Amino acid sequence: MKVSEVFFSLSGEGKNAGIPTVFIRLAGCNLAMQGRACSYCDTAYAQHSEQGREMSLLGITDEVKSLRLDGWTLISGGEPLLQDCGELVIALKNFGYSVEIETNGSIDPPKDWFKLVDCWSVDVKCPSSGSSYGSFRTRWLMKLKKQDQLKFVVGTQEDLNFVRGFLNGAKLRPTVLISPVTGILLDKKEGTVEEYWNRVWLQETAEFCKQQNVRLSLQIHKLIWGNRKGV
Repeated sequence: MKVSEVFFSLSGEGKNAGIPTVFIRLAGCNLAMQGRACSYCDTAYAQHSEQGREMSLLGITDEVKSLRLDGWTLISGGEPLLQDCGELVIALKNFGYSVEIETNGSIDPPKDWFKLVDCWSVDVKCPSSGSSYGSFRTRWLMKLKKQDQLKFVVGTQEDLNFVRGFLNGAKLRPTVLISPVTGILLDKKEGTVEEYWNRVWLQETAEFCKQQNVRLSLQIHKLIWGNRKGV
């Protein structure tokens, strides 16, 4: 498999935010390779398969076990479903790990090992991503269960309107997550540049979540360590 990085950190967002987790980031994203990379992508270093290193199944599981012997693992990308993750999921489950997979929702759910995954985290791309048109496979809506999550990353009012329309009348079993896009703030008093949550946008997004009865999801790893690899 083509792997971008394997590391141990805290899960940064979603239902499992704050839980110690071993991350397996696979290399290659189908949307990026089609020239449709998300405008807010924070893992550009994993967009193309040639950016990763070739690793065997044994090599991956040995590295995971060297970092943590039990608990949660998270397979992400890039887009992990570009590669056959089935054997990796089976191996991790056999070693006693819980498995979460993050996918961009543009590839149909796997049939043979779908139920082995403890938590699916599936994106629905909003207009500001530049990847929304025709990318989401609606078969996910029939497959996702209560333990799974459906995520919308929002950066504009148009995005919120898109989510509102998507959710209107829908009876969804998974947890619905709304994640606001981050920005950059120049702190003139201190003369420093730092990542921040645009407070006005965060408040607007929070109000939307209250109105729609859905969950706000912040990327806490960025608040702690900034936007960099291996966290």
